[in-house]
Amino acid sequence: MDIKAFEDLIKTEISAVITKVFDDIPTLPIDVRQGERVGDAISKFLETKFVEYTQEHFYFKESQASPTGKTKNPWDAQTYFEINGYRELVWIDFKAVNVDNDNSNPDSGTPNKVFELIFKHNSFYLLYIVVYYQGLGSGLGLKFVDKTGKKVKPIFLKDVEQNMHITPPNQIQFNVFEEEQYRTRDEFIDFFKNKLIESNKRRIEDAQKKLDLIVQGKYSVPKTIYKDQEFDFNILNQINAEQESKIKTL
Repeated sequence: MDIKAFEDLIKTEISAVITKVFDDIPTLPIDVRQGERVGDAISKFLETKFVEYTQEHFYFKESQASPTGKTKNPWDAQTYFEINGYRELVWIDFKAVNVDNDNSNPDSGTPNKVFELIFKHNSFYLLYIVVYYQGLGSGLGLKFVDKTGKKVKPIFLKDVEQNMHITPPNQIQFNVFEEEQYRTRDEFIDFFKNKLIESNKRRIEDAQKKLDLIVQGKYSVPKTIYKDQEFDFNILNQINAEQESKIKTL
């Protein structure tokens, strides 16, 4: 069987399962404030329903939802795609996107799970299932909606858009609204390797800049910690001197 046809069949069949879930349950009683993400709750719903809807599926066997309470599980759901006696493990990662949040670009897991999937389980198929939702108003829950004519967008990690990158906190990130780019599995290995190289080079450059600042007696911190991103260590000495001076007068 042609590899691409094999992969397309996996995506088509999983998309059909999730679409059937949406046909049966088009809304959820989950309140959504303007622009807010409620992806975790939607993901848990879809995990459970995927397992339920594939109990007697022609292709999908032994489907499982992620263990309850385990936040670092590498997959939201896993299943075996079986055809003509051949079984392929597929890890599913649900990504729920609020269509009212135009800048939505959710993290898509650590690169470590890619190596676990390939080396430990000999599979290349980490499949992101992107679904779209919209809040119905205060107390009214949410509905699943179409985006470019579809309610479900399946994307293999191996086929994500070219600008996929790995963030400093070691998270895979890509634009879910971009068209996927098909790669052979060998091409994906090279692609992923290059993305890891780029990410680590950026970390080295960033670390060198921070080291140079420290040598100069300065330090750069995230804006979430301090309103300025850079300040001089002398400021710390001044703060300490002022505090010690007050303490000594107690």
